[in-house]
Amino acid sequence: MAAIARGSATKLRVRDLVDGEFVRGASRMEPNHLITILKEDVSRVRVLGTVVSRYVSEDRKYGSITLDDATETIAVRTFREELELLERIKPGDIVDVIGKVKEYEGERYVSPESIWQIRDPNWELVRKLELLLKEKRLREKVGQVEAPPSSALPAQAAEAPTVEVVEEAAEGKEERDPKEMVLELVERLGEKDGIKYVTLLEESGLAEEKLEGVLNELMGEGEIYEPKIGRFKRV
Repeated sequence: MAAIARGSATKLRVRDLVDGEFVRGASRMEPNHLITILKEDVSRVRVLGTVVSRYVSEDRKYGSITLDDATETIAVRTFREELELLERIKPGDIVDVIGKVKEYEGERYVSPESIWQIRDPNWELVRKLELLLKEKRLREKVGQVEAPPSSALPAQAAEAPTVEVVEEAAEGKEERDPKEMVLELVERLGEKDGIKYVTLLEESGLAEEKLEGVLNELMGEGEIYEPKIGRFKRV
């Protein structure tokens, strides 16, 4: 099976998804994508927020949660076999969602590849810090010096771990060769349909950007493949 490279998921605020320009792909080979106000062109996104509502249809063919990150709200929709992503999710949970932005009848939503429950609320502050720093760089790039008041960082952020601390937290697990570690996890924890992306993220301790690179390399080398979106198996 030929390997298909996955683009990295871009961390955004929900408001970026709602206010950005949605561009529908011209063909099945050209994915839908989003152009944010600060000119980021993204197809895979990562958003973190609080679940304010949850719904699963009686026939279990459809489910959704509504995610609120204090900038806006957006629906995260799942269908049929992907409903398992919502099994342990309930209103009040803080979740980190990786998926693709889609639009139906003018309504923007996220089709998830993985949904990761966040136990430590400090990670919300870390994400806000990361996004604030990224926004500052992007605004300088496009010539917008001042950020809007709504992007101001909460006072609690001063007590939150910095981006460097977040990256250092995974260093202990990165001492092993990342490719060997990921292959071992794929073999040891892989289910019938393969190991979930979120499981690899949790068990490897790798930063998401690092894991994305390792997965792309292993697929390019023909060591693993992606039988379903967000799952990986050995060839």
